[in-house]
Amino acid sequence: MNKVLAVVVVLLSVVLSTNVLAQTVNATMGGTVTDPSGALIPGVTITATNTGTGIVSVLVTNESGSYSFASLQPGAYKLSAALPGFRTETFTNVALGGAQQVRMNFTLQIAATATNVEVTVAADTLLATSSNSVGTTLPEYKLRDLPVQTRNVFNLVATTPGVQSSAGTIGIMAGGRLGDVNATRDGVNVNDGRYENGAWSVVFTSADMVEEVKVVVAPVDAETSRGSGQVSMVTRSGTNAFRGSAAWTNHNSATDSNNWFNNQTGVGKSFDNRNQMSARLGGPIIRNKTFFFALYEGQRDVKRTQASGLTFTDMAKAGIFRYWPGVDNNNANNSNPSVDRLGNPVAPVGATGPLAAIDMLGNCTFNGALVANCRTYRDPTGNRTQLSTVPFIQEELKRMPSPNEFTGGDGLNTANIRFVRRQDGLDLTNGNGDEVNRDQYNARIDHNFNSRNRVSLIATNEKTWGTATQAGLRGWPLGYDGLAVKRPYVYSIQVSSTLSASLLNQLRLSKRASNNWQWGSADRNDAIGAEARKLHASANGVPYQVTFATGIPSFSNIGGFGRWREGINPMKSVGDDLSWSHGKHAFKGGVEWRRQESNGFNDPNYDPLTTLGSPSALALTNLTSTQFPGL
Repeated sequence: MNKVLAVVVVLLSVVLSTNVLAQTVNATMGGTVTDPSGALIPGVTITATNTGTGIVSVLVTNESGSYSFASLQPGAYKLSAALPGFRTETFTNVALGGAQQVRMNFTLQIAATATNVEVTVAADTLLATSSNSVGTTLPEYKLRDLPVQTRNVFNLVATTPGVQSSAGTIGIMAGGRLGDVNATRDGVNVNDGRYENGAWSVVFTSADMVEEVKVVVAPVDAETSRGSGQVSMVTRSGTNAFRGSAAWTNHNSATDSNNWFNNQTGVGKSFDNRNQMSARLGGPIIRNKTFFFALYEGQRDVKRTQASGLTFTDMAKAGIFRYWPGVDNNNANNSNPSVDRLGNPVAPVGATGPLAAIDMLGNCTFNGALVANCRTYRDPTGNRTQLSTVPFIQEELKRMPSPNEFTGGDGLNTANIRFVRRQDGLDLTNGNGDEVNRDQYNARIDHNFNSRNRVSLIATNEKTWGTATQAGLRGWPLGYDGLAVKRPYVYSIQVSSTLSASLLNQLRLSKRASNNWQWGSADRNDAIGAEARKLHASANGVPYQVTFATGIPSFSNIGGFGRWREGINPMKSVGDDLSWSHGKHAFKGGVEWRRQESNGFNDPNYDPLTTLGSPSALALTNLTSTQFPGL
């Protein structure tokens, strides 16, 4: 009967391991105890003491002289083996990492009197000796000492062997796909629930938050399921000593060099001022029993970037459009320009006459002076005295700046306004940017009911906000920016219970979400959005977007595909691992249930939109009375 039961357990463990194993966080340490002749010794008391928390775990070797601690919290340990009639042997400073598998074998010497033998093991040399997976471990001291530009530990992950990064994504591991990377924190999946961002976490991961990061590029162990690339993190916990720190980091581009493109166009460099603040504290609530850890992580980012937007020239805003007869207008960057870099008209090759103009308002004067070679054109009503009487267009023309750079547009009627744009943070399209404004709050409580049962409560709540390219950045100094906001969180409860000397159960309950919104300027839910909405044109009380077909931007945007969108992506999970030791063998199986949702909204250009002008309206070539009746 015992043989049948063992076969059933083995088969069940294999099935569970290869299909539905949850992610293991704590370390596993086991081994054997022998006497000087190599005979296995049962009944030896094995004691593992966490030197930081003082938590003691005790086992007794079985009839095969084997022991196995199936779940030890990562940290530094003192491991000893004791049996009357033998000298006590102790390993000190044994470093255990997250999900690490370590074997420590004892050989006890016979002694007439009680004596101790201590064997010192270096803290960072015990790698996962029982694992064949290929990867890299970043322990706490590396996370603390290595320089990281944005304090995000995933910047260090990108530098580890076998990991590649491209276009703001990290984690194309050993040639795998972005979607094949599995990132976990304390055994809880923290990948984005909507976008494939590779090795990335829905919440910002500071070096002050995690105790260890393990990067596995070629997983072999069944525990490393759900991905051909793994990034597993273990958060910090408190110990018997109060420890804390406060940090402030500033990146200011005042000493940075200008980039090649700004130098080429003769403009100054962009400016970035990023302040990062953090404060953490950990310690005991009840010594040797209950511990806490708390961390605040904040960031404020201000940018002043060299921006460029298309605008009408002053004469075009007055209704006077210029052209060279016989050819199309071309800006100063063209091989056959109509203007020089200062905006002065230059006769292009192929022009059949001098510079000419059409006055859409009918008086051919500009700033009190007569415009040469100008013809007037009246619309069929003959009543137009200004370009538009619509309040939105009047607001558009009022905010529309004069050009100062003539390498864009057609040079004569449209050109660029180059200006310095102030931005409060900047997020990327998928919401995975580091240079945003951030407030993040982290807390962890570990409580040991007794030597057999313990619980951990871990929580992170975060808010980020900043501008975003896809949400819309203003093209003029007096325009409005779009906004990106994220409210991600990760909550988990983890319970470890020793059911018997050979049976251990670990239960995980978690909830995490990647909640993000992007709004065009008039869709923002703040004072700026309310101000912009008031200025938009509306029909029957419904505001709509007005654009120019010539590519001239609007001072404000409402709706639009990709610009106005949201993603509410919660995930709930329940995971359970069961570890069983029998003789010289150890078995582990697990199950995990996930409820994943991705509730997205993206404006499919549903908002009303009107476009003014045609793309060829300013390509004034070989004008005829058919094009402009009454000219």
